[in-house]
Amino acid sequence: MEFGVRHNSGAKVVVGEAVIADEALACVLKHIDAPQDRAAVSLVCQQWRRVDGMTRKAVTIANMYSTSPAALTRRFTRLRGLKLKAKPRASEYGLVVSNWGGYTEPWLRELGGQYENLQSLVLRRVIVRDSDLLLIASSAYCSALEVLQLHKCQGFTTKGLVPVTRSCRALKKLSLEDSDVEDLGGEWLHALARYNSTLEELHFGVLGIGDIDIADLFTLAEKCKSLVSLKVGEIEMLDMVDVLSRTPYLEELGTGSFNYLGDEDDDAAAPIPLPKHLKSLSGMWSLMDVGLPTILPVAANLRKLDLKYTLLSCEGHTLLLSHCHSLEDLQTRNTLGDEGMETLGKYCKGLQRLRVEDDETGAITQRGLVAVALGCGDLVQLIVFVASISNASLAMIGQGCPRLTDFRVVLENNARPGIDPPDFPLDDGLKLMLKSCVHLNRLAFYVRHGGLTDKGMEYIGAYGQNIRWLLLGCAGQSDVGLANLAYRCQRIRRLEMRDCPFGEAGLAAAVASMSSLKYLWVHGHRAMDSAGKELVKLARPCLTVEVCPPPPGQPGLHLFAYYSLAGPRTDGPPELRIFTSNSTPATSNA
Repeated sequence: MEFGVRHNSGAKVVVGEAVIADEALACVLKHIDAPQDRAAVSLVCQQWRRVDGMTRKAVTIANMYSTSPAALTRRFTRLRGLKLKAKPRASEYGLVVSNWGGYTEPWLRELGGQYENLQSLVLRRVIVRDSDLLLIASSAYCSALEVLQLHKCQGFTTKGLVPVTRSCRALKKLSLEDSDVEDLGGEWLHALARYNSTLEELHFGVLGIGDIDIADLFTLAEKCKSLVSLKVGEIEMLDMVDVLSRTPYLEELGTGSFNYLGDEDDDAAAPIPLPKHLKSLSGMWSLMDVGLPTILPVAANLRKLDLKYTLLSCEGHTLLLSHCHSLEDLQTRNTLGDEGMETLGKYCKGLQRLRVEDDETGAITQRGLVAVALGCGDLVQLIVFVASISNASLAMIGQGCPRLTDFRVVLENNARPGIDPPDFPLDDGLKLMLKSCVHLNRLAFYVRHGGLTDKGMEYIGAYGQNIRWLLLGCAGQSDVGLANLAYRCQRIRRLEMRDCPFGEAGLAAAVASMSSLKYLWVHGHRAMDSAGKELVKLARPCLTVEVCPPPPGQPGLHLFAYYSLAGPRTDGPPELRIFTSNSTPATSNA
């Protein structure tokens, strides 16, 4: 049998002397789920691309402006799940103007008319208005929708949720976590309790949603026997006792507020019994050390713990974590301190993911990093804000945590009294870490000027060749360092830079040389318009470059570049300047 591939004009492909029909190819492709593998399949030939479009069940669009709604529905005709993102990640930190864009109406109109069997819709960092929620409630897929997740979205109210909770009666998961929602009453939850009996996950751990009737939660708990995940926000825990008594098999709980512990009533301060099968615990708004007797009885079985909204002291962290022997995922603030990091290294040997966010009440240094590196060898993700860091601690992270795939470190802007200054430059430590962590595909290194020289940039290029997402802050010295990184890191798909001293020509040349790059965000560059012009001169076709002023009070312009088959967008703010390949600059509403 001869080898090779030949194409004919029908719905078949000839491989050697064999002919593969669409139906046979579909039977093979349905066993391929990984997005990168599916993308490779679609490049083989026109037939494989067509069959991939017919059989693909789920799609993630990381940037809604990279394509159009019509192009999505035209290619993927039988989609069951869609995840749609828009705003740059920097919007989470107030670095993007409020009217930047990210409107979902065109997408929801197209989806509603084309897909009858869409089961999962995840929207992240987009604008969702009440009228958009009505489009979901009146869509062709309304009765089939099982998952609706609005993550870090804004623009809607609880009143707008009412049509969704009335009409989408097959929902198994409804999540509003971290979205900016205006509270206009609890009718949405009442409708959900009345019309839904299939719910498995309900998340509304959102600041501002408090106007609900606890009786509706009680009704949901009684009707939805499959409810395993519940996150409720700042509802008083005393009001949740009856609800929790009806959910004995709950595995994930985002608790209400522990403000009641400030009362003088001794009875009210008694521990509240939590479901015994809990594996994940979050929320715990305003929980102080005095409230730990409620948490400690379930601590030994917890695999995931989020302490960001608690008021625990360093000592409280240490006490709680010493009981969490099964912990795999921890999120908290740097109130944890080096002592808390040492507790993790001693008692939480199976920890896989650790995220420590910034807080002025505590500090983490190289001492804490070394303790975790020595004790938590299974870590695959480490995200931490530090007050100080050394080359030795970076090297130890590489030696102790070789399985890391995601490492992000942010050094505080200002030195703290009594804490040793960082060991600048950090080039050698980063080099040793990268050499050991060969599976690393996400790296954020945000330090101070002088913390990473051109030599360090070169090391990222030499030893970070599997990196696909890279964030640099105050890094490098010149265009030479950026060039050495760019020419070697050919797998980078997303590059974000802030306050880095690169020239516009050097930035454009480096970015244009990165063959896999799909997305670029730069903040604080001194000549954004010039950089935009240079980029479109050197880039491949279909590049769109946007230059936008920052929010009021923020210094520096923003540059956002991405490849798009849909052309320049028209829904941006008036001050947005857009450059496209082989075109002159235009405003967003041109």
